[in-house]
Parts: sequence; C-alpha cells; structure tokens
Amino acid sequence: MYYIEEAEVSYHGKHRTYKVKKGDTLESVSLELGIAASELRRYHNIYCDIPDLIEADFKRHLEFLILAPEKSEISKTDIIDEKPREVSLGKNYRLPFTPKQLDQSYKIKYTYEGEDGIDVTEMQISVKWIAADKNKFHLFEINRAPDIYINGKIPDTMMDGLAAKTAEVLYPLKIVVDEFGKWIDIYNHAEIESRWGKIKSEILEYYEGEVVEKYIEHVECTLESSERLLISLRSDYFLRAFFNGIHVGYTADYEFERELSFPLQKETEAVFKVQHKMAPNLDDTGYIRVQQKGNYIDSGFGFLYGNAHLKVNYNAVYFLNSDTYTIEKMNLECNIEKVQPIKTTIEIELLKMKRRITN
Repeated sequence: MYYIEEAEVSYHGKHRTYKVKKGDTLESVSLELGIAASELRRYHNIYCDIPDLIEADFKRHLEFLILAPEKSEISKTDIIDEKPREVSLGKNYRLPFTPKQLDQSYKIKYTYEGEDGIDVTEMQISVKWIAADKNKFHLFEINRAPDIYINGKIPDTMMDGLAAKTAEVLYPLKIVVDEFGKWIDIYNHAEIESRWGKIKSEILEYYEGEVVEKYIEHVECTLESSERLLISLRSDYFLRAFFNGIHVGYTADYEFERELSFPLQKETEAVFKVQHKMAPNLDDTGYIRVQQKGNYIDSGFGFLYGNAHLKVNYNAVYFLNSDTYTIEKMNLECNIEKVQPIKTTIEIELLKMKRRITN
C-alpha cells in the first residue's frame, strides 16, 4: 500500500480468519464452522476490502474469510443490532443528495486486465463541496495528491511521467454537479489554462524531443477551450464514477431500468442498458447500497474497442453514508467477454474511514 491510512491497514493479524480452500462455498464453510452463513457473510463484509465482498457466495479470488472473535473476546463495540433499518428516502422514493458537509479524501485504484497483462494505477483524490445556487447546481473542488503509483511505483517511463506531470495543470479542478449528483460541467477553465505556462516550462526542463513537442501540442489543443477540455475530461474514471447521478427517484420496488454511458475508450462513450437497484434496508455495515448492472448496447456512435459484437458487462456498487447520503466506497467493473477477457475496475474508498455501529 502507498497511502498508510486506517482504511488500508490489512485485516490480517487483527481478526480471526479462515483460509478458503478450493471447492469451499459459503454454505460448506458455514456447516464446517457451525456458524450461520448469514452471520459469516455479515461479519466478513464489515471488515473486508470492496473486491472481497461476499454476495451470494465466495468470489473466486477470495483467500481469507474474516471471522468474528470468540464470544469471550466480543466487546460492546462489536455488538451490531441485526434488526434491518429502512433507508430514509425523500418524496417519490428520491435518494437525497446532501453533499454540503462533504470534504473528504479518497483512495483511488484503477486496474486494467488485458491480453498484455495487468496495469494498476493508484492515487489519492480529495472532494470538497463549495456552494450551491438557487437552481440546485452544486460546485465542488477536486484535488489530487502529487504522487501517482503505476504498478506499485512512481512512473519511470517518459510517457507515464509526461501524463502525470501534465495532469497537475488540472488541479484544483472545480466542477458543476446537478441536483442528482451527476457531473455536467467545468467551472474554472480560465484558471486551469493560466497554470499551463508554469507546468509546460517544468516539462521542458526534464524532457525534450519530437514526442514531447507533439504531446505539448496535444495538451494545448485540449486546453484551448472549455468545451474541448470538458470532452477530454469526460474520460476521467473518477469523475464519471463518483458523480454518476445516482441520487434520483426510484420505484416502489426500489429499482428501474435506464441507459447509462461510461467511457471505456478514450473520448468515446460506451452505452449500457442498466438495471438500477437500491436495497430498501441498510446493509450489515449500516450503508445504503446502490447497484447498477447491465450490458453494452449498440448505440450507433461507433465500436467499443472494435468489439461491439461481444458481450460487455457493466457492474457498479455504491455504499453511501446513511446520514449524509455521500459515497464512502464504491466498485465499478466493466468486462469484455472474449477468449482473453478484458476487464477494467475502478475502486474508490474513503480514507481514514471508521467502522460504524448500527443502532
């Protein structure tokens, strides 16, 4: 790990664990340990990382099941009321959007698994609510920590270094978000453009050559207008995943189907037919759980990776604070099903996150 915060401390050594063996299922381990499957799942999901969450059964990559302490070890702070608590919604089953107290830092992890292997990018991003107007548009400030880790280390290739350095011109980034929590515009284009001169000079101090000149030319073309910058930033995974417009009205069954676009390819929107579903009760850890799940559809705007004829899955799970309705963690995955599958994963988790007790 690269940002040593509470949310990142490994659970190994802090909890009892069960080593998952080949062929194990939630039900078989429940019988072996003499503990109800629902209790195994509940306790594990409180303390595990997002990719290790247990839903119907264990995920194939799961190595350890986190177990509750022995009864003699359980303190009052470990006692969790299992009585379901309903999610409190607004009029017309609207999931409220109340970000006025939001001023948090998040750990971000992008994983791309393709034919050439796995690439992992990690960074830290902060989100701060600034203001809202009478039309219910919200202004947010986005900042990114200077260090970016690619496959576990600071970028050491010229192109990775150029990309990381160039990205500094964007921050702090101020964006406009609508009343449903969906990002719609950039607020401080002129400020970003004014920062470019200093960043450009720093780049030219370290790099030279035709490739660098073409890269700078491309950046300057992007920064030329707020419209071009907006088009480029629409491919930003964090902005699109975090400000996804999930604060909408649901049906009495807490779900609906709607098309959703997401940028799996640079500056190209992939359109999915998605089932949006919210759990009517808080989950075992006291979170509001919202899921989006669906498949790619041919939108007529071009081919996705040249593989539009293949099945492409979209699956996102959001965990929201039940008091503020803000995101505390989320996981978004897109899979292209082919002989050698392609998978993109975006994980976002609140730093310094404290486990909460459900009353």
